[in-house]
Amino acid sequence: LKKPFLLLLNGQIPDLSLVRRLAGDCAGVVCADGGARHAAALKLRPRFVIGDMDSLPHPLPEAWNETIYWCDFDDNTSDFEKALRFCLGLGCRSLYVAGALGGRFDHALVNLSLLRRFSGSISFKLIDQGVAELLGPGHYRRRLRRGMAVSLLASSASARVSSSGLHYPLSRTVLKPGSRGLSNQATGPLSLRVRRHPAAQQLGDESL
Repeated sequence: LKKPFLLLLNGQIPDLSLVRRLAGDCAGVVCADGGARHAAALKLRPRFVIGDMDSLPHPLPEAWNETIYWCDFDDNTSDFEKALRFCLGLGCRSLYVAGALGGRFDHALVNLSLLRRFSGSISFKLIDQGVAELLGPGHYRRRLRRGMAVSLLASSASARVSSSGLHYPLSRTVLKPGSRGLSNQATGPLSLRVRRHPAAQQLGDESL
């Protein structure tokens, strides 16, 4: 699949307008159980709803008559993990994910660990108050608005990072998990080189 899917989870979504805008660039919407309530609020019609179906909105929107509900009652996996495995089975290799944070802290921690675990198979863009992208080693270019807030943060291991297009450019700088790389600012298009270890790129106030 060339276009990403939008995967909606049951956590908080602080910027519904951003999710609605990004949905137009996606191949379709997938909901992990209670994420369907966000789809209903956004007037999006999901192609699939995956999970144990204990958090669906009631009544279901009439327009969802073609939505496929994939029931999975495995108590040892979260609805997010079930949805990720389902998306991999569809051949999806790129996902926007919204609703992964906020609400219960234990759920947020599990969701972040799942993003790391599946990042070798799926390219993630995490939507919250802005968009965060988990990147491995490689060379990346992104068109960013001048003045946009940008953070370049190491996720779980150190990374050697070089960048241009930022107010504080990096030159083979080693970033370790911590606050180094927080709150930079775009001066134009971003060019980023990540070496050795995965790094998290968090973009502050709009999509890539």
